[in-house]
Amino acid sequence: MKPTEPDDNTAMPAPTELAPIEPALADDAHMVRRAAQRYGTVGAMLAGGMVAFDRILGRKPKEQPAVVIEAAAEPTDINEGISLTLQQPDGEQLRVFAPPPGRRRSRAVRRRRPAPGE
Repeated sequence: MKPTEPDDNTAMPAPTELAPIEPALADDAHMVRRAAQRYGTVGAMLAGGMVAFDRILGRKPKEQPAVVIEAAAEPTDINEGISLTLQQPDGEQLRVFAPPPGRRRSRAVRRRRPAPGE
């Protein structure tokens, strides 16, 4: 026996926009599911093991605030380079200069020689 449908459409509520339903999973379960989707069964097993170790050790993530350091003066333009004068303990002054980023020498990269037999 089939349920009877109303003859007119006034009895049914108007359709509303539905948002996609996200499963209410814990962060740990979500991480394991994502690992399974991206890396397969092995990824899910590894992620599950990491979650288990995290729970066993009982570590909680620490929220660290942003570090703000006040400077005595306005920053200078580094396109001219940076120069510092430092006072040494013996009273002598030491001048240090760092060239601008674009004018630095490039490092020489040595290629490794193949070992005999390779």
